Amino acid sequence: MASNSKTLIQESPIRVKIIVGVALVVFVLVMPFSIYNFFLQRYILGIGTLLIVFLMAINAWNCWHGRYYPLLILVGLAPIIILFLGLAFYQQGVIGLLWCYPSVISFYFMLPERYAWTANIVLLIMALPMSWLFLDAELASRATATLICVSAFAVIFVRVISIQQHELHDLAMTDSLTGLANRVQLHGSLEHAVQQYERHLAPMTLIELDLDNFKTINDTLGHDAGDDVLRGIGKLLQKRIRRSDKVFRLGGEEFLILLYETDSAQGLQLAEELRQTIEVMPLLPDRSVTASLGIATLQPNENWRDWMKRSDDNLYRAKKGGRNRAVA
Repeated sequence: MASNSKTLIQESPIRVKIIVGVALVVFVLVMPFSIYNFFLQRYILGIGTLLIVFLMAINAWNCWHGRYYPLLILVGLAPIIILFLGLAFYQQGVIGLLWCYPSVISFYFMLPERYAWTANIVLLIMALPMSWLFLDAELASRATATLICVSAFAVIFVRVISIQQHELHDLAMTDSLTGLANRVQLHGSLEHAVQQYERHLAPMTLIELDLDNFKTINDTLGHDAGDDVLRGIGKLLQKRIRRSDKVFRLGGEEFLILLYETDSAQGLQLAEELRQTIEVMPLLPDRSVTASLGIATLQPNENWRDWMKRSDDNLYRAKKGGRNRAVA
């Protein structure tokens, strides 16, 4: 996420498509009313609708080119929309009220949830008193109830969608069995570590860990027992590493630990501690579980693929040398 004085946010492709879609709908449905207002010499309403269409188009253009300014929409476009609604309400009564409903929905399409709440509240503060001022009591009460209902439904809908998006993101980024990060995060994390090393020369170390003879556990005790072992290893790694470090499940019984500001000697020390801890952990009732580990510290001018390959090579050496050992 990048930001500047206008609160620039790199928005998701889905949000971009929604904003562009809103702009197209506004152009197709609102532009004729703008022309109609000019035809009837209602120039203020015509200019207002034309300005909204123009600003919507600019917003869609910016989003399409990777520039999304939610704060600018909140303090620029949203107030213009609300002022126009107030003017339309004043001049046309219930006709102006009708435009409040799509406006509420558009705020939640164009803005982050917190900003959309703000714009919606301001709209209600404008629209509800005007309903009671310019409409009869029966119609004003219905307008109040329906506007509040639409606003509440929009809030609920956006909240549910937001929760589902976070859940889907977590599912996509983490291993469901162990709760560790998965391969989706791996490449970006390693690339970031390489960049950190190049900027600050802070040592970075990988520990690749593979459980020994894990297939035998699955074959003799069943996959449920194997899953219990993997969950136990995941909990150990999460507990043992620092908050600044990262641990990934690469697949099967293989794990990778990324240690920031850690040199080869420190990495080997941690690997030995993990190896010894795993060997004595009561992961299975009738046997011990052991692990082999390969350690590699990032070298100058090395990319993350070569770095990871060296940790994998060292893991292979540990396996070939008899398992249950750490090799740097």
